[in-house]
Amino acid sequence: MCRLFGIIADSPVSIENPILEGIKPFIELSHKHHDGWGIGYLDSYPSGMQSMRLVKSDHPAYLDDHFPMLVKRLVSSLAIVHLRDAKYGKVDIKNTQPFFAQGWMFAHNGSIRNYKKIERELNGFKFEGQTDSERYFYLVLDRIRKTGDPLLGMCSAINWLKDNRFEGAKNFLMSDGKRLYAYRDGRDLFYVVRELPVLSIGHPKDIINPNGSSGALKTVKMVIVASEVLTDENWHEVPEDHLLIVDENLQITVLPNLESAVTCQV
Repeated sequence: MCRLFGIIADSPVSIENPILEGIKPFIELSHKHHDGWGIGYLDSYPSGMQSMRLVKSDHPAYLDDHFPMLVKRLVSSLAIVHLRDAKYGKVDIKNTQPFFAQGWMFAHNGSIRNYKKIERELNGFKFEGQTDSERYFYLVLDRIRKTGDPLLGMCSAINWLKDNRFEGAKNFLMSDGKRLYAYRDGRDLFYVVRELPVLSIGHPKDIINPNGSSGALKTVKMVIVASEVLTDENWHEVPEDHLLIVDENLQITVLPNLESAVTCQV
């Protein structure tokens, strides 16, 4: 069992508050989920170009000085953070999440029994690590490629696992750099919508005291998804077997059931 955190915002923001300073800081979970950590995020350049970046470690986040250092300086419009509690595969960078391939970033919370059977469906694909999560990721990617549609692909992969009676939790966060997808199956999952008044540079540390400081104000909107409620805001629970989709305009869609919401055929 692992832990997930994801954020998508309409302009670059800091992830420091819920990760290090919330009522239940996300980093505290690494005392139990101590088999490595990873942060994947969208990096923006002055030219307007964007690219996905991954930073990973096989050390516990609470013992790794690099983790809080990265969190404190990271400002991005999209990020996925994963704390690993190893079930399958040794403690190794190759087994640390998020994974990234074909323009997609993916992190899994749960464990899928008999997961090596997924390899047969992927026609001998060579995996870097030994985990169920990596095979789950490439199953979803394979179905996205075959259907030509992210939603249909996710639906197809999940229903294939159900039809073939793969037991175990299958929560995931996934992003193509534009949208954030969050699926719940077997583990808790919550989300909150946050709007903050900030200075024009868009950094939450620059929140202005309404009774004091002056400056160019604007509102930054974001959606945070996590395995636990991390702050005292109004968090919403993602229902079991539901898919949360946050698009590039931060419009939220919660599909009541992947199987009933869309027809997915490969």
